[in-house]
Amino acid sequence: MASLTGAAAALAARWAALPVPLRAWATSRALVFALALAVSLTIGVAPRGPDPGVADQFVLERPRQIDPAVPAALVVLGDWDVTWYLDIARHGYALDAGQVGLVDSNLAFFPLVPGVMAAFLALGINPFIGMLAVANLALLAALWGLHALTLRRWNDPRLAARTTWAFALLPPLAFASMAYTEGLVLACALGAALLACRGNVAAAGALAAAAALSRPPGIIVAGLVLLIVLADGRGRRPRRAALALAPAVAALGAFAAWMWAARGSPALPLAAQGAWDRGQVGLGLVTALPAEWAAAFDEIIHLRPDGNWLSAPRDVAFTALYLVLFVALWRREGGWRSPWVGYSAAALAIPLSTGSFASMARFGTLAFPLMWPLAEWLDAGPPARRRWAAAVAVVLIALLVAQLRLRAP
Repeated sequence: MASLTGAAAALAARWAALPVPLRAWATSRALVFALALAVSLTIGVAPRGPDPGVADQFVLERPRQIDPAVPAALVVLGDWDVTWYLDIARHGYALDAGQVGLVDSNLAFFPLVPGVMAAFLALGINPFIGMLAVANLALLAALWGLHALTLRRWNDPRLAARTTWAFALLPPLAFASMAYTEGLVLACALGAALLACRGNVAAAGALAAAAALSRPPGIIVAGLVLLIVLADGRGRRPRRAALALAPAVAALGAFAAWMWAARGSPALPLAAQGAWDRGQVGLGLVTALPAEWAAAFDEIIHLRPDGNWLSAPRDVAFTALYLVLFVALWRREGGWRSPWVGYSAAALAIPLSTGSFASMARFGTLAFPLMWPLAEWLDAGPPARRRWAAAVAVVLIALLVAQLRLRAP
C-alpha cells in the first residue's frame, strides 16, 4: 500500500511539473475524446436522409453520408462540415450550376482545411485522422500562445495559468477537437498576436494569411496584427502596417483569382454562404438577424422536434456570456484604444452582422481576449467558485458533445 501511495504521489508530482498549457490541453481533450467515443459507439449520429447515389461529383448538393475515412468510434467528431472538407479534398470545388446560395455547396468553404486533408491524401494517410491530429495539436499551440501572451502582458504566472485553464475548459472549445478550422485559426491568431507583440510583424502577417484562408472571419487576425502595430508606438509604422496586412490580402486575392478563373466568379465562396442563411456583412444584421433571434427563441419555447432546440439555447447562452465578458474587457482595457477590444468586437460582430446566429457559441471562441476578464473573475472568488465553474464546464461539454449527433456545432 505504501508503495502504491508513493507511486501515486510521484505521478502527481510529475503531472504538476508539466507546463500549464500541456496539462490544460491534455485534460480538456481527454474529456472531449472520452465523451465523443461514448456517444459515437453507443448512439452514433442522426440519419441525414437517403444516399444521393452515384451522382456527378460537382452537383451542388450536401454530402449526406459520413465519409468512409471517418471511423465509427469517432463519427461524432467527423460529421457536419467535416464531410464538406473531405469532399473538397477528394473532388475539388463544385462547378457553378447557377444555384449558388440557394442550395448547399462546398463552394462556401475556404481552402485551408481541405488543403491539409488533400496533402494527407497525397501521402496515403487517412485525411480525417490526419486533420484531426493537426487540429488538436494546433489547439495545444493556441493554448501555449495564450499562456505566453498573458504572461508577457502581466508577468503574472497565476493569471496566465488561470486564463489557459479557463479557455481550455470553455465548453464551446470542445468543437476544436473536430477536424474543423477552430484549432488552426486559434493557433494562427495567438501565434500572430504573440509575434506582433514581440515585433516580428512579418511572421505575424504570414500566420494571419493562413487564418484568412481558414474561413471568412479569419481575416480579422490580420486586423489584430495591424492594431498591435499601431498601438505599440514603434517607428516605420507604414512599412510594418503593410507587413501586417499584405500577406492576408495576397492570400485571399489569390484564392479569389483562382475561383474566378476556375469556377467563373471570385464571389462564389461568399455567395454560397446564403444557403446557410448568411447574408452580406453588415446588411445581414438588419435583413436576417432579427429572424434568426426570433427563430432561436421560438425553438427554445416550443421545443420543436427537428433538433434545433438543442442548438438555440447553446448559441443564445454563449452569445450572452461573450457580450458580458466583452463589456468587462472593454472596461479593464480602457475602451476602444486597446487592440484586444477592437479585435474581440470584430470576432463577435462579423458573424452576427451576416445575420447568422447559429453557431455563435463556436464562432465566439475566436475572441480569445475575453478569457482575461473571465480568469480574473474566477481568481477573485473563493475556491468554491472555481470548483463550481469547473463542474458546470464539464457538464456543458458533455451536453455539447452529445448534441453533435443531431445538430451542427
